[in-house]
Amino acid sequence: MADCPRAAASCAGIDEVLRAEGLAYSYGKDAVWDDVSFALGAGQVAFLEGPNGAGKSTLLRCLAGWNAVERGEMLLCGERFRGTNRAQRAQIAFVPDVPAFYDDLTAAEHIRFMLSANHVPVEGSRAELLMEEFGLAAHAGHLPSSFSRGMRQKLALVLAFAIQPRLLLLDEPYGPLDRDSSVVLSRLIAEARECGAAALVSCHHDVPALNPEVLFRLEDGSLRAVERG
Repeated sequence: MADCPRAAASCAGIDEVLRAEGLAYSYGKDAVWDDVSFALGAGQVAFLEGPNGAGKSTLLRCLAGWNAVERGEMLLCGERFRGTNRAQRAQIAFVPDVPAFYDDLTAAEHIRFMLSANHVPVEGSRAELLMEEFGLAAHAGHLPSSFSRGMRQKLALVLAFAIQPRLLLLDEPYGPLDRDSSVVLSRLIAEARECGAAALVSCHHDVPALNPEVLFRLEDGSLRAVERG
C-alpha cells in the first residue's frame, strides 16, 4: 500500500475528484472542442488520446486553470473551479508537455520553492526520494537550463508528485523519458491512485506497467470514452 501522509489526496471523503460539464474552447472563430463532459473519481486513472491538433494540451491547461474555457463548468472535489482560487489550484499538479523553470533557481531551490508555496514541509517530504528514483540527486545543485529534455521532464514530475495533489494532469509525460524512468512514473501514478488521487494522462506512446480505468479520445471537437479491448 502506498504511503499517503497527506490526507488531502482523498478529497476529504468525496468520491468524485473532477467533473467537467459542457466545456467549450475556440481559437478566434475556430472551435477547438465543444461540449466536453466527463468525470474522474477518486483513485481513477484515465488516458487521453487523439490526433495532433485535437486540443488535448488545451483541454489539460483549461482543467488546470491555466486557460479559461468559453463555456461550461468544472467541479473540483465537488466545488466549482474557475482557476482563480489559490487553495483549489494547490490541489492540482499540472505538468505541461514543455515544462518551464525559473532561470536563476537550481533544481533543489525549485523543490523548496514549490513545497513552500503548497505548504508542504521541506523536511520529511518525498522530494529527496523522488530525485533519487529519477536519477537527479547528483544534479540537485544545477540549473534546469543545463539539463537535457528528459532531465527537465523528470524534475517537473518530481515537483508534481512531491506535493501529493488530489488531481494529476500530465501532458505527454512519457515522451522524453527513458524506459526505466517510464516505469518509475507508472509506479508513482499507481501509488497516487492508491492514495485516492485522480489522474488524467495524455499519451501517444506505449505506457509500461500502468492500466487506466478509462480511456478518452478527443477528436473532431468532441470527447468520448473508448471501450478498452
